[in-house]
Amino acid sequence: MKKFIIIILFFLTGCMNEATSYPASEQVSKSDRHANRILISDLTRLDHEMDYDLLKEAIVSTYSDHTASVWGENIEGVITEIDTDDKVVALTFDACIGTPNSFDQELIDFLIEAEVPATLFIGGQWIKENEAEFMKLANNPLFEIANHGYHHKPLSVTGASAYNITGTESVEEAFNEVYQNQLLIKELTGEFPKYFRSGTAFYDDVAVEMIEELGLKAVNYNVLGDAGGTFNQTQIVNTFQTVNPGSIFLFHMNKPNSEIASGVIEGISQLKEAGYSFVQLQEYDEFLK
Repeated sequence: MKKFIIIILFFLTGCMNEATSYPASEQVSKSDRHANRILISDLTRLDHEMDYDLLKEAIVSTYSDHTASVWGENIEGVITEIDTDDKVVALTFDACIGTPNSFDQELIDFLIEAEVPATLFIGGQWIKENEAEFMKLANNPLFEIANHGYHHKPLSVTGASAYNITGTESVEEAFNEVYQNQLLIKELTGEFPKYFRSGTAFYDDVAVEMIEELGLKAVNYNVLGDAGGTFNQTQIVNTFQTVNPGSIFLFHMNKPNSEIASGVIEGISQLKEAGYSFVQLQEYDEFLK
């Protein structure tokens, strides 16, 4: 394996201008794992068809011997709030698996009309079902596009489940869940997302470490805004009353038959009256925790 990695590193440094050059003496002295991480760092900055398989092989080699020991939403390494005293909150909206009529136009139209910025965590299957709407969102500077996984699965290396949804069952499958959607969004928008949220927002600790290795930040929430679209308008409005400076809200934008739009519209009005403003995650990137 070490010989393979070194050969690939020579290829990258000789043929890709963006890759960092490493002297041969340093390459030989590195452990396999450290060599893998050099390769991963280089490949996440490149944009060539062959990079996907090389990156996957390096990720699998690095993490295949890791054992998951923690499973949940708010585990170490997963961001849940902004560390600030500023009266700002981040509204995040998930677009899960795409089905016919899975776009809350009323909600998005309100955000645009009211000029309220938000971070949108978009799933790969939703993009495929709603590509025209996705492109409109991606081209609107009010909205920051983030990665919600390709198949909307909990991110696990053992097949752990959440809300009766079976998670990814290996390092390779977890990588595919994250990076297939990275490449899809990059193909359509020209930019890689900076943030990731798994389907159901559940992770194990190995998956979180892998996400960080890929240059992404795992982001969840500290205000559950709609409970998967099951809250009614009153319940949604009540969540806005739990806000603190730096809160990150989780809502859904793929449930137009719910009361999310009406609840969010009323809740935003209340926060504005209380002196709060709204930010994209990237505006406070260094303060995310």
